[in-house]
Amino acid sequence: MSANAATATIQTQAQAEEAGEAHALAFRIAFAAAVGLTLGEVLGWDFPFLPAMLAVQLLSGREPLSVKKGVAFVAVMAAACAFAVLVAQIFVDSPLVLLLVVSLVTFLAFLLLARGQAAGVAAMFLITTAVVPLLATESMSVAHGFIYSLIAGSALAVLLTFAAQAFFPMRVQARPVSAPAQKERDAVAVALANAAVLMSLVIYFMLTVSPVSIVGVLTVIGILRQPADLGGGTAFGLILGNLVGGLAATAAYLLVTLLPSPAFLLLVVLLVGLLFGDRIARGGEQGPIYTVALITFLIVLGLGISPLPQDSGSLFIARVFDVMVAAVYAIGMASLLRSAFRAR
Repeated sequence: MSANAATATIQTQAQAEEAGEAHALAFRIAFAAAVGLTLGEVLGWDFPFLPAMLAVQLLSGREPLSVKKGVAFVAVMAAACAFAVLVAQIFVDSPLVLLLVVSLVTFLAFLLLARGQAAGVAAMFLITTAVVPLLATESMSVAHGFIYSLIAGSALAVLLTFAAQAFFPMRVQARPVSAPAQKERDAVAVALANAAVLMSLVIYFMLTVSPVSIVGVLTVIGILRQPADLGGGTAFGLILGNLVGGLAATAAYLLVTLLPSPAFLLLVVLLVGLLFGDRIARGGEQGPIYTVALITFLIVLGLGISPLPQDSGSLFIARVFDVMVAAVYAIGMASLLRSAFRAR
């Protein structure tokens, strides 16, 4: 009996520690999201959501970030930005060649993500290679502004991650909950499907200049980085998560415009971050869905508070609708293409 009682006590303590770590992770994610977005807005960045978005991606995997990894993260981001700018400047006058180069790099990045190899590096090259050339075709100055925000945002995201880990320390080493570290079946088929979906949107935004091009592409990248088994409930869950994130961003935008204050913005994002962060911390199959919801929330809300040319609330809601349509298209088309490529 004493041995059974000791075993039960150990199991209870382990469950308590895991529950405590889940709560701590939720607070880390909410803290980084709220402080990152608020700092981006206070500093007047054109893309204030970048520090928060990157910090959430760093924290959602649950792996502790060391100083060495943090420095490497910023260095690789700077290298990816330099590569994207170089490609854009060389091929900006040759759209077909530019699309071929971007398509190749995009495919290779998705292939690494699907195989679980150098996932962090692949994700950074995916963001820069897909967005910077797209912006360069519209305005090179805006592309340079995005690069500045991306590099500075990566450094700020690392600092936010360190601060979150210090304020809410890890209590137990947990298993990763994010998708990029998982190896997928038929990695080539998954990479081809993801690249085809993303590039179709990039081409569309290149042909029709849209104010939601950056937000749409970044949202779709966040979705396509999730597990590749987009069938049935998983695909519907990602669509629902994206919709919930967009609706939450719309409600937050309306509140923030009624009371435009950095402190109020911090509280609103902190509340939403805790709601989504709690679901992310629980892990399981629903973890990636709520990760998509939180990233969509940060990107779409950042669209509204950005110092770039502002619009009325009705136009903001219309733009949110456009982003939601792009996300639904990406999820549905990725599901179809992955099934088709796997069958072959």
